[in-house]
Amino acid sequence: MRRHKANHLPAKLVMAEKAHEVAEADDLIDQVRNLQQRALAILDRAEEAGELRTALAAISQARGNLELLGKLAGELAQGGQVNIHLNAEWIEIRGLIFDALQPHPQALHDVRTALAKPGVKNNGSS
Repeated sequence: MRRHKANHLPAKLVMAEKAHEVAEADDLIDQVRNLQQRALAILDRAEEAGELRTALAAISQARGNLELLGKLAGELAQGGQVNIHLNAEWIEIRGLIFDALQPHPQALHDVRTALAKPGVKNNGSS
């Protein structure tokens, strides 16, 4: 029982840390959305005033914001891969899998080893 708690606690700490990272990412997404709204408002005013240079700068900024939002939301692949390690559902599912495998140490080891293979990022091994 003591070993089970010792193995379970680090997994819970990892899940808590990842949940905190998800919350920070959500805040960052909100900030970028705010910047996007402001860039579009500037674009509208610049177009109304006929200020084409300002309008082009606002368009450029809006495009950059959209790209960043896509990356933060995991919708745009970076290097051919989609980063899901901050996805709340993945964190929960990974925790459930590790919890279910606690009575089966070899299976738990095998899953962690498989997730630790090259090309598998942020594998949740502790």
